[in-house]
Amino acid sequence: MFGSRSGKPSTPPRLAASAAAFALATLLAGCGGGDGSYNPLPAPASPAAPTPPADPAAPPAPTPPADPTSPPAQTPPADPPPPAAPTPPGDLGPLYDFTELGLPGITSGAVERQGIANGGLVAGTSVNAEGVSRAFFYNGTTNIDLGSFGGKDSSAQAITRCGQVTGWATTESGVQHAFLYDGSLHDLSAPGDGVSWGTAISTCGKVAGYAVTAADAIHAFYHDGKTMRDLGTFGGETSAATDVNSVGQVVGFAAIPDNTSHHAFLYDARTGAPIQDIGAPGLGSVAIDINEAGQVAVSTNNADSVLHAFRYDASAGTLHDLGLLPDSQGSDPHAINAAGHVVGYVSYADGRRVAFLHDGTAMRSLGTLSGGSSSEAYAINAGGLVVGWAEGSVGQRAAAWGPGYGPVDLNERVKDLPAGVELVSALAVADDGVIVVRTRNGLGLLRPRK
Repeated sequence: MFGSRSGKPSTPPRLAASAAAFALATLLAGCGGGDGSYNPLPAPASPAAPTPPADPAAPPAPTPPADPTSPPAQTPPADPPPPAAPTPPGDLGPLYDFTELGLPGITSGAVERQGIANGGLVAGTSVNAEGVSRAFFYNGTTNIDLGSFGGKDSSAQAITRCGQVTGWATTESGVQHAFLYDGSLHDLSAPGDGVSWGTAISTCGKVAGYAVTAADAIHAFYHDGKTMRDLGTFGGETSAATDVNSVGQVVGFAAIPDNTSHHAFLYDARTGAPIQDIGAPGLGSVAIDINEAGQVAVSTNNADSVLHAFRYDASAGTLHDLGLLPDSQGSDPHAINAAGHVVGYVSYADGRRVAFLHDGTAMRSLGTLSGGSSSEAYAINAGGLVVGWAEGSVGQRAAAWGPGYGPVDLNERVKDLPAGVELVSALAVADDGVIVVRTRNGLGLLRPRK
């Protein structure tokens, strides 16, 4: 599994008569703040939707971080910024061709870390000037509106190499239902007004996500193509799935009995046993991403609400602390590739964040562009190509780090970039090197030139 969290999508539109849904919407409002504070993973959503109020009975949630796709507003560090990672002479990575993504009238959009596959297949969300969000599928040549179940909003979250897509779409009454798209849109919710969201899909077309139960709680689910399985919790009220691999291993987080915290979980559809607590230390944890080998990127928080990155190996049942870089105080993982390499960022006391790569043995800084002090790695593919953003002398830019080179400003690697288009963040990357980028006005696709 690879790809990117696209920054900080908004929480879903409000769910009628569902206090539990309000509570989870708040719980899901962000994952990994620039200040090092701990927040669970964002729920898939219409970026224009208002944020529901917190459940009064729930513990106060940390303040959501600023959108990392916008240039960070922070006080420059007193000390000189960390040096940019060295770039060998003559090796700046491939040149790319640029293609606009999204539906007509797009003013903003989102593509999640699982929203890209080889061949330039992309699933994402377009938002127009009226704030209406629509799920789209780019099939390599054409942007396709996936529609809805009679409502106006929808959102695509993940795609397989076969072009199967999952996400959510609204009914005529505005209720969100998880879907599977395989050329047509299939409703995965229970009959009636069952509320659900698809967040991840395996190469075999199995879907994971979360749904409102008959008891008005929100639980993680696994849909095997025929039925939706409630994955339960660790005794609390809420849980959500964040990723799934091809053998049916699902990861996410689930609340403990007093609902004061949540723990990272692993579920294995081959056994059907209850969700397993990964055992990450600290006050709470979230399983962010899983690869085909069952290795999981895990984010935890400590007593000071500082994030820390771990890798869990399901086959051995072992948890590995990924450590920190010198003088950093926290770390947050965003993705893991087929080799078990993890990328994310480390945070510093002065507010800076710098992209890191953990190669299975040690963590190293990926540096920043010349003149910048911050960067963030969102995704890594099987070949070790890392993408994200980095600050430079001209502000925030979409960036890439390849084996032996980087960081490079992707704006400078595009052949004939259209006038007025500026690439501010790279959101997802496929194993064939195709990259989804956010621009100042929407989304784009970068294909390596042959």
